[in-house]
Amino acid sequence: MRYCPICSHKENKHLYTQKFANNIDHKIVCCNNCGFVFVSNTLNENYYNKYYKQESKYEDKRDHILHQKYFRIINTFFKNKDNRLNLRILDVGCAIGHLLSIFNKKGYVNLLGIDPSANCKEIAHKKFNINVNTANLLSFKSKFKYDLVILAAILEHLPELNKSIDKITNLLSDDGYLFISIPDTSYFYANFEEPYGEFSIEHINFFSAKYLFLLLNNYICCYLESDNNIIYSIWKKGNNLEKSIVKYISISNNKLKKINNVINKLPNKLIVWGAGSLTLRLLETTGLNSKVYKLVDSNKNLIGKKINGIEVISPNDINIFSEPILISSFRFKDEIIKQIKLQNFKNKVIILKKNQY
Repeated sequence: MRYCPICSHKENKHLYTQKFANNIDHKIVCCNNCGFVFVSNTLNENYYNKYYKQESKYEDKRDHILHQKYFRIINTFFKNKDNRLNLRILDVGCAIGHLLSIFNKKGYVNLLGIDPSANCKEIAHKKFNINVNTANLLSFKSKFKYDLVILAAILEHLPELNKSIDKITNLLSDDGYLFISIPDTSYFYANFEEPYGEFSIEHINFFSAKYLFLLLNNYICCYLESDNNIIYSIWKKGNNLEKSIVKYISISNNKLKKINNVINKLPNKLIVWGAGSLTLRLLETTGLNSKVYKLVDSNKNLIGKKINGIEVISPNDINIFSEPILISSFRFKDEIIKQIKLQNFKNKVIILKKNQY
């Protein structure tokens, strides 16, 4: 019995049993914990390996309009990326290489497909001169890391979802991307002719966008759309919050050092416009505190109060002072400059410019 491939919960609700010839049936269930719908009694791995090797229907030599759409989405997403045509791309379950052949025609050069059918490998080479490795995802071995892994209509077939995503994570470079297309289960009922057509003998996972997010919780979603038939999405490896915050702290620390260097060169008597979080930080983490004569803020709740012993005054009181004004706000910088001009203040205005830090 297969547990929920999303949350590993054991208990589920039976929705339907789809019977097939050769004494095969699929018990379609809904997880009692997360609500994911899947086939709970999948056949053993050897059956699927043999099926996709020997009974594959994906050796069809006809072009497919979906391949053009996949390419457009991916190519548009990467259009501004440096060395785009040199991206190392792996297409999992590539069949005879139609999609990779489109990339090849458009100038992409580092292309590889994997497919369990040896016939697909032979046809891909003869028809498109595309390299295909005969393997399934979990058995595939590579000495390379990939910038993009493509799972086009593949995720619904995989018995071991979490193992498969772990394998893809290991195959991707640190800044690698994953493209996924998958049937949108949310709209199966909307418009169809074939009864139970979506309950194919090959389809054992039934996704909506929600469950892609749950499965790919260590990825960042960069693009997602549904045409009520298929979900198309692109995900970036590395939704590690600790790693992201550590990187943010490191970059912020470097910026703060540069800002402090700027502050150290400023006059020793300043009016600082802005008494918000930025100023509160700068007063404690730079040499600004010793240089501030007055603080200015438009917030009426702050006027008249003191911060580190420094009085907060209204913008209307600036005209009695001649000291330079340091604008201590990034978010409201333009508004403050506009107000200074409207009130015709003669004080020198100092702005923390991006090229300074």
